[in-house]
Amino acid sequence: MTDINWITLKKLADETGYSEKALREKIARGNFAYGYHYIKAPDGRIHFNKERYNDWVVGDLSSNKN
Repeated sequence: MTDINWITLKKLADETGYSEKALREKIARGNFAYGYHYIKAPDGRIHFNKERYNDWVVGDLSSNKN
């Protein structure tokens, strides 16, 4: 089985301790870049790239948007 790079917003909330609401607010404020940190699947659900999220957490300056 291959690693899954994109996880649902709910799964990210469960793993990080941020609420789903807090993550949605960070999206609305522009803390996360669409197409880089997160995407919307064809069914409309938000998915995050785990590696890029981790880069954001540690303040990786090479990430697209901090």
